[in-house]
Parts: sequence; C-alpha cells; structure tokens
Amino acid sequence: MSSKAFNLQETDFHRIEAILTKMQRELRAELVLLISRSGQPIVISGSTEQIDCTSLASLAAANLAATDGLANIVGEREFSVLVHQGRKRSLFISDLMKKFSLVLVFDALASSGLVRYKCKRTTQLLEDVIRDFHKRMESEDSALSPPQFSDAELEELLGE
Repeated sequence: MSSKAFNLQETDFHRIEAILTKMQRELRAELVLLISRSGQPIVISGSTEQIDCTSLASLAAANLAATDGLANIVGEREFSVLVHQGRKRSLFISDLMKKFSLVLVFDALASSGLVRYKCKRTTQLLEDVIRDFHKRMESEDSALSPPQFSDAELEELLGE
C-alpha cells in the first residue's frame, strides 16, 4: 500500500459504513469506528451523543501504539487486539493492516468470545474493501502517470 492520504470514495465509504453498522447491530454495540493509526476517525457507526469520537480515536490509536512497545519488550512482534473491560462498557481495539484500527464500544456484559469472533470477521471484510480501494487507486494512478521518454525521444520531440 502506498503512503498517500486515504481519501475514500463515496461507494467505499458506504461499504465500510454498512459493514460497521451490521456488526454494531449484531453485537448491540454502542459505537463502532474505523480509525487511522494516527487517530483520525474515518467511519463511525452508532450513537455519538455521549462519546467524543475524536478523543476516543486519538486515545485508541495511542493505546495501540503503546501496546506495540509493550509487545516488543516481552519479545512479541505485536499485540494486534486490545480489550479493556469496564463495569458498564468495554472497549475492543483491533489493528487493520498496520494502517487502521477497528474500535468497538460495547456493553461490558456482552460475550467477549462473540465480540472477538464478530470483530475478526468484520476486520477481514474491512481489509477486503481497503485492498479493493487501493488497487483501484493504483490502477488509476498508473493510467494517469506521465509517459516515459528516453533522452533520444525527448530530443526528437523538442526538435533538438
């Protein structure tokens, strides 16, 4: 994947939103977010009235980055899933392709096994959408790239 900005097209946004909304309904989650690893919310599904999504995204990204450091200290390459369990609400954070994260705010009484299963499946679906998006962008970029000329061809074109 390139290091370009991730600017979703409307169809991709709606595909991701549908995936997140389906998972939110199935798990009866309060909130589901796709965020960048830098902490920017990309797509949000659910009630945002009681939660500051910008702060949540930023802190979730920082949490995942800190956990990468912890993983290194104990000899792991990464910890790709984080779960924080509270009395009323819990938080699930999962890495996506080292560029994004899935963040889920859900009832603390929900089955953690079901949450993990649904999040894993959702992560796979999101990765498919993101890969499709990047393939389309790369093919558009190559179609728009300037033609390559040799020095001799340039001299001939410029009449030198």
